[in-house]
Amino acid sequence: MKRPGYQLMVMEEGGPDRPVRAFRLPWYTMRLLITVAAAVLIALLVTTMFTLLYWRSVHRIESLSIENQQLLGSMAKVDRLEAELTRHREFTRQIADLMGILVPDFADSIRPDRLPEGVLADGYDSAATDTGSEWADVASGGTDPGILVPNCAPDPNNRPRGKPIAGRLSRGFSPHSNNPVLRHTGIDFAAREGTAIMATADGTVAFAGKDDAFGFMIVIDHANGFGTTYGHNSVLLVTEGDAVSRGDRIAFSGNTGQSTAPHLHYEIRKDGIAIDPMGFLGE
Repeated sequence: MKRPGYQLMVMEEGGPDRPVRAFRLPWYTMRLLITVAAAVLIALLVTTMFTLLYWRSVHRIESLSIENQQLLGSMAKVDRLEAELTRHREFTRQIADLMGILVPDFADSIRPDRLPEGVLADGYDSAATDTGSEWADVASGGTDPGILVPNCAPDPNNRPRGKPIAGRLSRGFSPHSNNPVLRHTGIDFAAREGTAIMATADGTVAFAGKDDAFGFMIVIDHANGFGTTYGHNSVLLVTEGDAVSRGDRIAFSGNTGQSTAPHLHYEIRKDGIAIDPMGFLGE
């Protein structure tokens, strides 16, 4: 069956005697026009949507670029402030040395996440017992208890025992200080650079290398839950994996890492938790 088409008649203006022209359009003409119109409308909508998304992305990129420039500027300011703080610390240290005053070694007040991976894992634990050996006690003229490892009887359970260096106690144990700058998970011994450092118990060297904060550092695993750390050394005499005995010379003291004067940073940890070394220095 033949489908009906569309008849289009065109009459010229001017009078009744003008001829009338007739055009016959196929039956699908209207559908074709509707389809084309719909396609054009959809194309316009899609184009508009992508245009809006494009300009939104361009605006976001510009905003991110501005924020990045501001961040770079802030980082540069932080670098300048850190350099200025370092100069002030050095100046303070020099004045204190001239006046014979002890000041905290702020460089050792680092976050546990600054330690190398795998070194005394778990870091500082807030549940650790603080025995109160704060810096204030040392600065006020406290005594320097303990004796050197070779002169101190060993512990039968191979716990660290004795002083690892012939030096003066210059900073105490204060892991719970409210001031993060004064927080300290070990004790410090002031000593001339090149002073021998000794292992305080038998064990295996778990780490021997350079750390950003503690400089040339050694960590010894004593295989009984105890571990000891020796930081800021000038020379290391052992390597990772070495077996050491109590009293063995393992390094020479120095001023490496974040340090402003030669000293040894000494830590004792039990099951990864920092504990006060003062009770392990012997009698």
